[in-house]
Amino acid sequence: MGKQEILAGIAKELETISSENPRDFYYSIESYTDDYEEDSICALILKWNQLDYGNFDDIFPITAKMFAMLESVDDPIERSHEIYANIISMAKDALKEIKEYKAS
Repeated sequence: MGKQEILAGIAKELETISSENPRDFYYSIESYTDDYEEDSICALILKWNQLDYGNFDDIFPITAKMFAMLESVDDPIERSHEIYANIISMAKDALKEIKEYKAS
């Protein structure tokens, strides 16, 4: 899997997260944070780092922070809609970050 394929997959995941409804987001968090599916954002970030394209967290700090927040709420505890809305909003900023990198 090449660098552009990984970035395209991450962008697709971020677009999906960006379109989530905060009220329903709790039910889909695990699908983003599990690395069982090779097209999940978690698996794609792992793949980026394994293929030595550079430290993902350093290159994409907004995306890394958004993903860390996503991982922190991946448990059986349902959080407030504001927390989920914040993650969804960060996903929109992360998508811009990925697109800007792809364009450069």
